Amino acid sequence: MAQPADQDLTITRGDTETLIVTITTDGSTAVDITGRTYASQIRSQQDATTIKASFTCTVTSAATGQVTCVLSATSSATLSAGLYFWDLQETASGVVSTILSGNVTVLADVTR
Repeated sequence: MAQPADQDLTITRGDTETLIVTITTDGSTAVDITGRTYASQIRSQQDATTIKASFTCTVTSAATGQVTCVLSATSSATLSAGLYFWDLQETASGVVSTILSGNVTVLADVTR
């Protein structure tokens, strides 16, 4: 099993955050992701049982390997400023693989 690629995120509490990911074989050759699904969560610790927030992940261009993950403003507003952890999982033909993971730094917002 391959190790997920590292991708740290910085988001602002209360903002809509959009992450566009392109799945490639070598950093430039897109993978056709037809039939695959994606899920992404934020937790306070990597092994925490409580999900702090979830991205809604949609395949936006299967032929070019593009997935768009959106964290709604409502979901990000529930996070306190600080450090969290996230990952992005792919399910392909019943096989689940974590393809990205990293830290999430949540910045405090002022306007609410």
